[in-house]
Amino acid sequence: MRVSIGIDLGSSRVKLLALDETGESLGVTMASYATDSRHPGWAEQNPDRWWDALRLAMSEMLARPSLRGAKVDAIGMTGQMHGAVLLDEQATALRPAVMWSDGRADAETSEIEKIIPRDELVALTGNRANVSFTAPKIMWLARNEPEVMARTRWIVQPKDALRARLTGEVYGDVSDASATLLFDLRARAWSDEICRKLKIDRGLLAPLTESEACGGNLREDAARALGLPAGISVAVGGADAPTAALGLGLASEASSHGTVLLSLGTGGQVLAPVAEPKIDPEGRLHGLCHVVPGQWCVMAAILSAAASLDWVVRLLRSGDPNGARELLAAAAKVPAGSDGLLFLPYLRGERTPHFDPTASGAMVGLKISHGAPEITRAVLEGVAFALAEGLELIRDLGLRPQAGVVAGGGVNKLWQQILADVLNMPVTLGATEHASGRGAALLGAVAAGIAPSTAISTWPLPGDTRVMEPIPENVAMYAKRLAVYRKLYATLPKI
Repeated sequence: MRVSIGIDLGSSRVKLLALDETGESLGVTMASYATDSRHPGWAEQNPDRWWDALRLAMSEMLARPSLRGAKVDAIGMTGQMHGAVLLDEQATALRPAVMWSDGRADAETSEIEKIIPRDELVALTGNRANVSFTAPKIMWLARNEPEVMARTRWIVQPKDALRARLTGEVYGDVSDASATLLFDLRARAWSDEICRKLKIDRGLLAPLTESEACGGNLREDAARALGLPAGISVAVGGADAPTAALGLGLASEASSHGTVLLSLGTGGQVLAPVAEPKIDPEGRLHGLCHVVPGQWCVMAAILSAAASLDWVVRLLRSGDPNGARELLAAAAKVPAGSDGLLFLPYLRGERTPHFDPTASGAMVGLKISHGAPEITRAVLEGVAFALAEGLELIRDLGLRPQAGVVAGGGVNKLWQQILADVLNMPVTLGATEHASGRGAALLGAVAAGIAPSTAISTWPLPGDTRVMEPIPENVAMYAKRLAVYRKLYATLPKI
């Protein structure tokens, strides 16, 4: 039995998913690591902790009975987007990685829009300047840590730094690169023009390939540390959201049949595969390369999806291991609409549609009769309203989504039904909540020659899936609530 293992380097943990040569899952393992904040608004991770977590998760994976006698032939990669990892000539990290949630480069973000007019930047990259993206992070590092930049040979994304430790070779892929603000979306290549205007050394950016290409082979020292044979093919891999779309069978606009990915991770996304670049002229949506060669994605992104649920669980059931389950069970008994309570999920600022890092969350309509169940349901509804705003913008580009498939660590039955009602479309539970890991394993299988690129999107998805149809009376009520929700951002004062 030939096996491909997908490595998903997430915001808080690494997840491994193993597939056999027919696409059947052989199991999932994971291990966590911390995010450090040395100053307010900073978010950094130590790449050595990624390695420690990978070793632990791989040890558990290889000990699973389902892998006994199996031949691990391939590794695929995916991970969190918009990071900046500085590597030296030996591909060793020179400082902690600056993560997507880091907000230190606000001044540099404003500077980019002064140097390159927004319409020009969006037309070329498919994206507007945002503090989460890689380009302003590089500008901040060059300005504030010149001695570290002087020793830097490569600036890469998190999954690319981890892969370099596996193979000794440095590559990037077009899906992650398209989320840096340094990329020509239509050409699927780094933009020399943008690098020149922003005074970023183009030579520091890793050479790019498509996501399914081989990015080197597992070297001896890494193989010993992980308990794997040396020489295994390691796919370059891709950004987490497009890789998740592949993992759930959304490999192309045609094959997706009007289905969009609804991702409920730490942040949330609505992602639609497209056959050619689709760009919102105002830059409220993200234009990205798909991990499928010759295809693209359009994506709405919010910053606090499952993070909003985690926040309310900490607030109301801190330290209770059953807190989340009990809150959701109680919220399920609350009628749709949360008794008039509305929640803005802008706990860490917001992207789509406002692109405002200073935006604040809010509970609006609180009454003395409201308790934990109403507050919890309002949080789930607020995230659904935020995703609905993104879906509307995607429709404005001429796309006609007819259904959604939901995946991510925040997925639960109540939230799935709320999404179906708010978005007014059938919402299917993703066949695996570990969609990015499955997509990474598929990319690994292609790179190793286990399966051709044209075959992996047809491999069967695991298990039965649950479909939630919209409830007509809830759809009508939520449409009215969404109209009120849309007005809140402009109405509430900045504090």
